[in-house]
Amino acid sequence: MRKRLVVWIGMMVSVLLLGGCGSETAVLSEMKTGSYVKLGEYKGIEISVPAQSEVTEELRQNYIGYILSSHPQWVEAADGAGANVGDVVNIDFEGRIDGELFEGGSSQGYELQLGSHAFIEGFEDGLVGVSRGETKDLTLQFPDPYERNPDLSGVPVVFTVTVNSIQTQQTPELTDAFVQSLDVGCNTVKEYESYIQSLLDEEMKNTYDRNVEDALIGQVMSGCSFKKDPPKAMVDQYYDRVVRRMSRIAALSGMTLEEYINAQGYNMEGFEEEARAGAAESCRESIMLQAVANAEGITVSQEEVDTMLSEQAQAGGYESVDALKADLDYDNYEDYVMCDKVLAFLREQAVVSEY
Repeated sequence: MRKRLVVWIGMMVSVLLLGGCGSETAVLSEMKTGSYVKLGEYKGIEISVPAQSEVTEELRQNYIGYILSSHPQWVEAADGAGANVGDVVNIDFEGRIDGELFEGGSSQGYELQLGSHAFIEGFEDGLVGVSRGETKDLTLQFPDPYERNPDLSGVPVVFTVTVNSIQTQQTPELTDAFVQSLDVGCNTVKEYESYIQSLLDEEMKNTYDRNVEDALIGQVMSGCSFKKDPPKAMVDQYYDRVVRRMSRIAALSGMTLEEYINAQGYNMEGFEEEARAGAAESCRESIMLQAVANAEGITVSQEEVDTMLSEQAQAGGYESVDALKADLDYDNYEDYVMCDKVLAFLREQAVVSEY
C-alpha cells in the first residue's frame, strides 16, 4: 500500500461550524468538494520520474555496517591503552585541600563515563590518555559558585586518581549470535543478508512510488483552481497533529518542542508559519483527491478500511489495531483508504516515463 506523508497526516476528523454560513464538514467523504476546487485534467497526464534505484552490494554492506555501529558492545580496553572520551573508567580517588582529605572527596570503585561532566571541570579531561593501573594527580579548582557545596566555591583541590579498569565501546562482528540478538526473525548471517536485501529492495520501491505519487499530485494540482481556502478546522487539526508528533520526537531527546526546533537551527515562529502553510497545502491536496473520487465514483467499504488498518498495524509492529488507532490521532480511516485508491487510479491512467 502506497504511503505519502501529506495524505497520511492530512486526514480530517471533526466538524467545523461556520458562524452565519450554516454547517460545513471537515470530513473529506462528507465534503462538497465542488465549492472548494475545480478540477483540471487528471486522466492520462504525463510525468517523468527517476528510475527505481538498484540495491548494490556496497549499499547493502554500508547498511549492515550502520546496523553494527548502532549496537556497540562494551569491552575491556587493551593493555596499555589510554582512556578516551566516552569510555567508562572504574576509579579510586582521594581529594585533598591544603594536603588534607575532605568530606565527600574520596571514593573507591567509582564508575565514571568520561565526557559526562559529572565531575568538576578538568577532572574527566585529566583522565583522557591514562591507562589501566595508572595513578595521576589532578590539580584543579572548584567552580565559583559551586552549588553542590558553597563552602568549596573557588577552592583549589588535588585529586589523586587511580584507574582500575577501562570499558570502551567496540563495533561488534556480524555473527549468527549478533543476528539473533536483533530479533528480526533471522538466525544466521546468510538469512540476515537476504533480509537486508529484501528490506532495501522494498525501500527503493517505496521511494520510486513516492516519486511517482508526488509527480502525479503536483501535475493534477497545477491544473486545479481553488475557489476558497480549506476549512479552518482541517488546517488546525493537521497543525495540531504535527505539533504533537514533533513534541514526542523532542521528548525522546529530553527536550521541549521549542528546544528541539532551536537545535535544528529554526525558531518556533518559523516552525509555526511553515507548519501552518504545509497544513493548508495538504488540505488542498486531500480535497483535490476527494474531488477526483467524487467525479469517478470511487468509494470505500468497511472491509477495505479493516484490511488497511490490519496491514498497517502488522507492518508498524503494533500489538493490535486498537494500538494503531490510538497512535494515528484521527478517526476517519476511510479518508486514508480513499486517498490511496485515488492515487492508484491516477497512476493507472497516467503516462509515466523514467530518466
